[in-house]
Amino acid sequence: MRIEIAEPGRMTQTGSSLLKLIQNNDMPVLDLLVRESIQNSLDARKSNSKYVDVNFLISTFDNNKLCEELEGINWALKNKYPKNRYSFIAVRDTNTVGLTGELDYKKVKNNDYGNLLKLIYEICKPQEAEGAGGSWGLGKTVYFRIGIGLVIYYSRISIGPGKYASRLAASYVEDETKSDAMIPVYHNQAKRGIAWWGESVGENVTQAITDENTISEFLKIFDIDPYIGEETGTTIIIPYTDSERLLKNNQIEYLDGKGKVIEPFWTSNIEEYLKIATQRWYAPRLNNSHYNAGAFLRLRINNVGLGYDHMEPVFKVIQALYNRANHIDEEDILTNDEAITKVSGIKVIKYLTDTQVGTLAYTKVPKELLGMRAPDNKPEPFMYFNCEIRDEEVNKPTICFTRKPAMIVSYENVGAWASNIHPTTKDEYILAIFVLNSWNQMKNSPTPRSLEEYIRRSEMADHTSWSDWSEGTYNPRIITKIQSNVNKIISKEFAPVDTGYKPKENSGLGKLFGDMLLPPDGFGKKPGPSAGPKRPANPSRRRSLSFRVDDSKIKYLSDTMIIPLILVTFGKKKISSIGFEIQIDSESKKIEMKEWENKLNLPAPFEIKDCKIDIVFLNEQRINETAVIADDSAETVIKDVVFKKKNLKSGTCYGISVESDENFSIKSRIILTVLTHRKDVKPVFVFEKGEANV
Repeated sequence: MRIEIAEPGRMTQTGSSLLKLIQNNDMPVLDLLVRESIQNSLDARKSNSKYVDVNFLISTFDNNKLCEELEGINWALKNKYPKNRYSFIAVRDTNTVGLTGELDYKKVKNNDYGNLLKLIYEICKPQEAEGAGGSWGLGKTVYFRIGIGLVIYYSRISIGPGKYASRLAASYVEDETKSDAMIPVYHNQAKRGIAWWGESVGENVTQAITDENTISEFLKIFDIDPYIGEETGTTIIIPYTDSERLLKNNQIEYLDGKGKVIEPFWTSNIEEYLKIATQRWYAPRLNNSHYNAGAFLRLRINNVGLGYDHMEPVFKVIQALYNRANHIDEEDILTNDEAITKVSGIKVIKYLTDTQVGTLAYTKVPKELLGMRAPDNKPEPFMYFNCEIRDEEVNKPTICFTRKPAMIVSYENVGAWASNIHPTTKDEYILAIFVLNSWNQMKNSPTPRSLEEYIRRSEMADHTSWSDWSEGTYNPRIITKIQSNVNKIISKEFAPVDTGYKPKENSGLGKLFGDMLLPPDGFGKKPGPSAGPKRPANPSRRRSLSFRVDDSKIKYLSDTMIIPLILVTFGKKKISSIGFEIQIDSESKKIEMKEWENKLNLPAPFEIKDCKIDIVFLNEQRINETAVIADDSAETVIKDVVFKKKNLKSGTCYGISVESDENFSIKSRIILTVLTHRKDVKPVFVFEKGEANV
């Protein structure tokens, strides 16, 4: 193979600068390889393929033959690496289009460089298709960090019905400032530390080799077979790998109760590590035929497949949550009485054509379901996720999130995604996934784009986080709002049984409603006040807000009550959420409607049919707006405040929640139409609110 040495020029990268790009100091380099290589393969899937096959090959190669092929550095390479055989890692995909595009820059039109030129010869040229993994084009630099900086690219593409073409090229990136740099000086020019190999097409100019026999002979160095028949795909070969260095890179140290280091089984073997890393980042798409945004992923390690049955239980949980967030209803690992699993839509008001920004699926699972008891004795989820164990007494919740490509962006057990969610005991774990509504569209944005594209551009170059970003003065703070809602929803569902944590204001309301709302027998001939004695309003009052019944205006109809409620926050106090629900009064306790329906298998005795909301003041501004949640609607929105029904599985509305992305103050009147299906039980209204803020 002939060498092409990169010449110095204006605004050009050097080898030393390329090696510093995407220097992620938190994530193991093998994880970066898995994330980047598999995403490249999935982005290049054939349009008609149901799945993409990725095969990691780990073996050794004939060093003498490789050195002979690399003109210009063959002697220096042989002196530096004198053994006959060295290790390599190759990533081979099939059911992909391969490295398409022109071989020669002069033939590029309309800036359509194609996969070949982008991957081998360019930096900062990303995939342009919406839903692609990268938006920076820098991820490919991870290939130079796995070995010594030498990367070989082999691909086969379709060039017409029944016609195929193969391509082979190599590139090398080194720190040109080091004394043992191998790339020779070209015409006494300054070194850039970058070189390519292929077939010569001019003075110091090469392009990918296309001769099938030459390519086949070269692949024998690594005992890799060429693509045959109708196969197309790409094989990336990284020689001179150091397994020990790769396995120790950025590994978190875990200790047992005696201070002894725990080494997970996958950290001593490259093959096992790649299996776990692939599940870690692609559990939603691995062996998942329900994935509906393209081809799903099939994995092989040294030609041996990893099927669903051999996936780790914790990653089966992640896939099950992903499917449930996408409304897939089938039996899975979470179809278990010991697992508490919920799905909730997350909404952001005003900035999207559809208020639902995504879906949150979350669960609380015991150790047994994760295979952590004997005889399996699986490691803790935190180890599988490569997260630190930050508390030895309790388990922090773990939240992961993803967009259209279904690669997990990150696992978070601290920070904005999980900071307000209470931990569990050591015998159970809260796991959750947020799935973006990628098809949603941004509204009022200076640049029209989908929500998928907005979030994609928010990711850093290594795609390990989401963050809010501004376009001029436009910053909808969507990520912050998603994180806030994730915390709020999971905290509410899995809050400890402690009334101090989840405040419920029943002061006077149980007695007030139990005795007052149900009229005496024989009522219903015409509207009018109760014949019983008047009772004081008996408001429930705290420093942040007042909630009371305007009992003088309660009306009774046949099997129906019209109940006016007044809700007011005091002064400049603001709240994040308000809600109330009807429960059933009994001598021993109040029975929740869910328990009444699910455990007692009884139809709900009460039902909120309609809800009319009159808001006089919102955030200290008079608005005088009215909205109705009718029988055929689930919610209504007034000035970014969402009034939403709480429904049982049967569809019966038993309460109303009031929420906003931002804290708010309010003065309002809520008029309920409540159907009474039974007169032998008494209703109790239970009021809940979020924390008040100044």
